[in-house]
Amino acid sequence: MRTYLIDEEKNEVIVDISRTKVHSSELVEFDFSTIEDNEVTDKKTIFVRQLCGQYFVSEDNKRWAKISRQDLPSRMLSVNRVFDVYRGYKPSGLSGGNEGELLTQMPGKIVKILTKIGDEVEPGQTLIILEAMKMENEIKCGAHGTVKAIHINEGDALDQGVLMIEIEPN
Repeated sequence: MRTYLIDEEKNEVIVDISRTKVHSSELVEFDFSTIEDNEVTDKKTIFVRQLCGQYFVSEDNKRWAKISRQDLPSRMLSVNRVFDVYRGYKPSGLSGGNEGELLTQMPGKIVKILTKIGDEVEPGQTLIILEAMKMENEIKCGAHGTVKAIHINEGDALDQGVLMIEIEPN
């Protein structure tokens, strides 16, 4: 599953978890890769263990390092940064547009519009179904607000970077 980690300065780390193996109720193994500019930059296997309510991480299942308490699923603490965590989607307002704008991230065809002008929306709510690369993608809202304008119609074929919906933040 693709996971987006975005800090307060809008810097992002993209992580794809390709395999999860549960060894026991206290030990889980993850295979993941990090992605920059649509290229895989790093592949790793890590182990996460829970002991006495604390979490530890290891790359070799032998040497363990304690990790700080996490406020998952919405936030994650790194050594010197706090990330907002988005599993499976990245709100459009966080990537290339203003907070209240939903922009296409890839060329595609509008399959369904699930909102109308005047609707109240909230972060994570699916507003549009966009077909791209033979897959239907849910385009989710990135802010609380009211739908101010819809610039697309069902069946439209769009290029990357097209403004689809404007949301007035509340």
